[in-house]
Amino acid sequence: MAFPFLAFSKAIDPESGTIKGQVTTSDNKPASFVHVVIKGTRKNVITEDNGSFLFSKIAPGTYQLEVSLVGYETLRQQVVVEKDKITAVAVQLTVSNTQLEEVTVTNARNKFADKTSEQVARMPLRNLENPQVYNVVDRQLIQEQMATERTELFRNIPGAVPNFSAGGSQGFSMRGFTTTIGMRNGMATSAIVPLNPIIIERVEAIKGPAGTLFGSNRNTTFGGVYNYVTKKPYADFGAEISATGGSFEFSRLTADVNTPLNKDKTLLLRVNAGLQSEGSFQDQGFGKIQTFAPSFTYLASDRLKFTIDAEFTRGNYTTSAFAIPVAAINNVTVRNFKDLPLGYKSSYINNSIDISNGIDNIQFQMEYKLSDQWKSQTNYLYSNGFYKHLYWTTFNMLTDSTFSRSVRNQTPETFGNTELQQNFIGDFHIGSLRNRMVIGIDYNYNYNELYRATVTYDTVNIRRPLNGINTDRIDALSSQAGYNATTTKTVNASAYISDAINITPELIAMASVRVDRYSTDGTFTQRTGLYGGAYKQTSVSPKFGLVYQLLHNKLTLFGNYMNGFVNQGPASQPDGSILILKPQYGNQWEGGVKFALLNNKISGGVSYYNIDVTNSTRTESINNMNFTVQDGTQRSRGVEVELIANPVAGLNIVAGYAYNKNDYTKASAALQGKQVIYSPNNVGNIWASYVITKGSVKGLGFGAGGNYVGECWFEASNTIKMPSYTLVGATVFFDQKSYRIALKGNNLTDQKYWNNNGTPQKPINFLASVTFKF
Repeated sequence: MAFPFLAFSKAIDPESGTIKGQVTTSDNKPASFVHVVIKGTRKNVITEDNGSFLFSKIAPGTYQLEVSLVGYETLRQQVVVEKDKITAVAVQLTVSNTQLEEVTVTNARNKFADKTSEQVARMPLRNLENPQVYNVVDRQLIQEQMATERTELFRNIPGAVPNFSAGGSQGFSMRGFTTTIGMRNGMATSAIVPLNPIIIERVEAIKGPAGTLFGSNRNTTFGGVYNYVTKKPYADFGAEISATGGSFEFSRLTADVNTPLNKDKTLLLRVNAGLQSEGSFQDQGFGKIQTFAPSFTYLASDRLKFTIDAEFTRGNYTTSAFAIPVAAINNVTVRNFKDLPLGYKSSYINNSIDISNGIDNIQFQMEYKLSDQWKSQTNYLYSNGFYKHLYWTTFNMLTDSTFSRSVRNQTPETFGNTELQQNFIGDFHIGSLRNRMVIGIDYNYNYNELYRATVTYDTVNIRRPLNGINTDRIDALSSQAGYNATTTKTVNASAYISDAINITPELIAMASVRVDRYSTDGTFTQRTGLYGGAYKQTSVSPKFGLVYQLLHNKLTLFGNYMNGFVNQGPASQPDGSILILKPQYGNQWEGGVKFALLNNKISGGVSYYNIDVTNSTRTESINNMNFTVQDGTQRSRGVEVELIANPVAGLNIVAGYAYNKNDYTKASAALQGKQVIYSPNNVGNIWASYVITKGSVKGLGFGAGGNYVGECWFEASNTIKMPSYTLVGATVFFDQKSYRIALKGNNLTDQKYWNNNGTPQKPINFLASVTFKF
């Protein structure tokens, strides 16, 4: 992939030389984010993720390198630069890898600005070198905000609007497109994800169509993909035990224990576990979740590393949804969700109408250093999710006062995913061109075994006393209607390559492509004993990007073209014919600026994007018959702004704003020109915290923030709106070496607001926690 760019390269200046080096820790691990300076010049760099650094166009002579780390003595090393030659330098710090991580966290002024990632680009590429936009919510912000569910994390991502699925997943809309699953350490998980934030090290929101590196599955959308990075073992002993209690009978007990298992610290173990339970502000409702997540690392040699990461989570909770059937729109006078006659604190079900589910994830990774330039990375994930049972009630509004209660009954069901991935990751030079490349293949086997029935339980007038609802009658109605038992299995086999090339030290070009082969025998229906909908489909997904650093590692201009795709099966037509569908594509053009200024005290970015969706299907009436036509289009465009700042010592700010408009540009008559549901035009977020850094109350901190979500449409005809809302939260904490005490208030203005399912959300509530550290 390097060769198309060779014509644009510049020859090495024969009158200058180059310094190329690597910084390692005392235990021979790469030392990233370490400052390296050529004394007496204005040349300075920060080491890459692999500890490497590079100075080019240096006049011949003798220089002194200074390698600095806050809190430790500066290391100095003399180097001699010769004309048209590369001088190799190796520097070893006196601190271990674990100590370096602690120093980086402790002394980082802009503590929320770390965007280091191994999975966003699947190669060693810094944020300012990456032409793609992504946002990160790390463990420091998670801890400071006392997040107990994922939606609280997502509200720190510019433009993110949290949403829910009945199955237990929590996700968000990005750039007007919704997903509720997400990736796990860069790999696809089961469709059911009742995940507890206690296992999360960070969440990465990777913006835009991500088909080139992540393929097409239920985990990605044209708005992007989000990736959960789980906590991993480290070389020293450490433990935290935490207890949290709060409003609506909330209680939570968590443990995070890390320990080396042998004297050489080559076998490491970390275990996260948690029990969480809460009631509801409504008259009925509850939620429970239990998690056990062990992680092992084996350092077989300085070249070979194994990691096994597992998670076993069980959930039990109640949920419901609200809907307005298309046929009932004209029978309803209400035009804003806040005016609906439903009681905000009324559940209209009881605690027996619940969901019991779980997920088992077992993830394996083997990394082998092939050379100084290349490493092999083998990834495997087994993911299995299930419903022991699911009763999901939907209230269908028929008139201003009458509703039908329909229940989806699933018992039992299983969803699963097995993925095997092989990556070769390189960082090498061809002539004067630095190449950072990933070459990979991916095999993904996905299955689901469904056993479900949807029945109408009754029709009620909410202005009168409601009849009870119980599972015995739901089961009886389901048996009478008949359960629909189906099995679907699909296979994706893909190959991809991505190369980021330094044409000059300031100019980086990225070119990537993925070829994906999708196949399925279709869906097997137990009732008929037949398969239906078998097909095979090949998709090609390219990606291009340019980065120009106006100020090296400080100010970057970038642009990208990105592509994503969704496989679509054949469609049966009313005249008996079959329409063979092409993949649906999302194509994005984006440009903007990224920055890390004033010694990284201010970082962030601004971008404008345009996403065109093509090959969408729509219905067209021909001779009084509804045919499927594949010429539908959709357009999403907008602006995103992110600011992460540390204006003075102890004060940290995270803020974001996004404008998005996502509408159907060519669709069926009912959707033509309409905006996508639950896709607000304006979304804003801010969080600011101050921690006292000196004196007798060192570690005392205060935080406060807010989220604004603009109004949007609740249903596809764009008739009934969801109201805008603003959430305000605040926290106070006292963080010491051996303990941490924290208090948090959520929704302090007691706003009434609803999620994408039309479910009322928590009013004002409070949490208190105490953590003991060992």
